[in-house]
Amino acid sequence: MKYWPILVCTGFDVTRAFNFLCVYLYSVKKLNSLKPVCVITKPEMNIFVLNINAKKAAEAHGDKHVVKMILEACQMLYTAHWTAVNPDLLKERSAIKIAKAHKALPVPTHMATAPKRKCADEQGYRPVHLHHPCTIWVRECLGNYMWAVELALALAEEYEYRWPGRVHSCKAHAQWLKANVPPGIPASERNGFAIAMDEKYRVSGDPIASYIQFYKGSKQDRNLTVYTRREKPGFL
Repeated sequence: MKYWPILVCTGFDVTRAFNFLCVYLYSVKKLNSLKPVCVITKPEMNIFVLNINAKKAAEAHGDKHVVKMILEACQMLYTAHWTAVNPDLLKERSAIKIAKAHKALPVPTHMATAPKRKCADEQGYRPVHLHHPCTIWVRECLGNYMWAVELALALAEEYEYRWPGRVHSCKAHAQWLKANVPPGIPASERNGFAIAMDEKYRVSGDPIASYIQFYKGSKQDRNLTVYTRREKPGFL
């Protein structure tokens, strides 16, 4: 029996490369002869709660995140739809097995009116990172879900402000996600926010201060705080 080595992924590029490798190996039927030993990943999916007001939070995002985070928000929101009607997906912990399971499923019937995504002939997005703290938070209740929707819509608006004449491809998805909530989602108010970051950035009991620290540290160091047609937020 062959084994994968222990792999620690701490950055977006490494994680993406690893996920691509898994998909490739699976596609050529090589995973059957490999047994994973330990895989530790930190996928950089997140919800940057930089302000309790979703519009102000969107304005505080750097350019690259205005482009990127609306897609991630829509993916998490669509995941809430998938798990609402396919709860058995949550029983699996392996990312590879989850991917195999949902690929065998049709798009939920209630998503028939959702926009089709670019480069794919089906409605919406497939589920992602089912057990990520932010994905869990989004599907916990209607209040959480709607805050994430408002952030996605605010990011779409911010995208158009920074680059006039351009419309983000996820805007139509965010609009559909606002008009159509996951079947059976608990109709309760928002219950705080998920905090997904290294301990060194966390401020106890304060998710907004935590995400500001995270942005000031992790993101500024990586030159992700460029702002087009907008002043940098005061915390930078």
